[in-house]
Amino acid sequence: MKLMEKTRLFKFIMVFVISITLLSCKNDDKKENLKTEIINSQDYKEVIFTKSYKTTGDIRELNIQYNNFLLKFRFIEDITLLQFVVDGENVSDWKQILFNFEYLPDNYDGIRLLFDEKKSKGILLLPGYTEQYPNLIAYEFDEDHFSYLNNFNIKDEDLNKISFENLNKEWKKGSFKLTKKSDKYILTFCDVSKKNILNFESSVFNDLLPETEIKKYIDKVTKSEKAKSNRNYSLSEFLEDIKKKGLERFFEKKCDLNQDNREDEIYVFWDSKEEKFLVYIVLLNEDSSVQKTFENENILTPPAPNSTGTGLNGIKWNNYDFTFVDNISEGPTQTRFITFQYDKINKQIKLQKYSIVTTYADESKNWENTFTTNNFGEVQFIDYDSKTIDDLCNNKNSR
Repeated sequence: MKLMEKTRLFKFIMVFVISITLLSCKNDDKKENLKTEIINSQDYKEVIFTKSYKTTGDIRELNIQYNNFLLKFRFIEDITLLQFVVDGENVSDWKQILFNFEYLPDNYDGIRLLFDEKKSKGILLLPGYTEQYPNLIAYEFDEDHFSYLNNFNIKDEDLNKISFENLNKEWKKGSFKLTKKSDKYILTFCDVSKKNILNFESSVFNDLLPETEIKKYIDKVTKSEKAKSNRNYSLSEFLEDIKKKGLERFFEKKCDLNQDNREDEIYVFWDSKEEKFLVYIVLLNEDSSVQKTFENENILTPPAPNSTGTGLNGIKWNNYDFTFVDNISEGPTQTRFITFQYDKINKQIKLQKYSIVTTYADESKNWENTFTTNNFGEVQFIDYDSKTIDDLCNNKNSR
């Protein structure tokens, strides 16, 4: 074989070997990429969860339970708050979420829960609306956190697959599936016939109230949760807990507040550190254990240093109404009467009447300002604030 032919053959063999090697490397890369993609991929499938809902006063409540996860929704004045609990411990305390209870029917069928059982991670899908079409608001959670993910809107090319009139009905019957690949979430919906599949695209909409504004709603829900908590312990244990807080018993009244033919307790405690009064309503069981407590620190205020008022003059009870008699000033005598009543239907205590009575030595000069729910609306015991009521009723005198 001539030298030139040998050289050509050698070159051909080298090119062939290099090509095979490069092709093998590419295949290995593809296999490795596929393996990495599978590892990073997460599949979330719909799961069945338990739910309970009720209305307490002006707060609508919804609890969703799945395995050891508990999602507590509270809807108040067009604001929805959520507390996330795992194994009985708060992982995420009350926060505002992008959700309006008004979008749901009475049985809350619009909420979906998707879960990756392998990694114990979940996606909460809440119904929402764009200006023209329903969409979904997504939150992700695991045992350590709960956070907003994004919104999902139906892709434009799929908008006509299911008519707008039938979409909500189909969503109740069909199923959702979500896949996460790397950092990308792919959400699809399949109707019950398996013929129509809707694809979604992600968007971000995080229009939440500032923390300073949302705080009042959180405070209200926190008070409500505390008030309706049922701590099965004795009255003596309750009083011992109060004592540990450094509170002094100032006044006590026994009466049947919730109309169950058992005497309950109204306590007024004095906090010398904060220089304020705390009022506790304690409903009792038949065995005198604590059934429920209501707390308020804004009903009674200590008289100002330069005031002639004497403060609390007692608590009157009449036909299931109870009234705080609060002396504001002397010369003339001005007394505030704050009347509450237990609502058996909603199991809440509500303000019924608010009066300021002024008496003189000359009785012909006496006068009274009385306000009812027609003036101040519905005010629950736990939310009552004398300053707020004074301002609200200031220009609504009825002598």
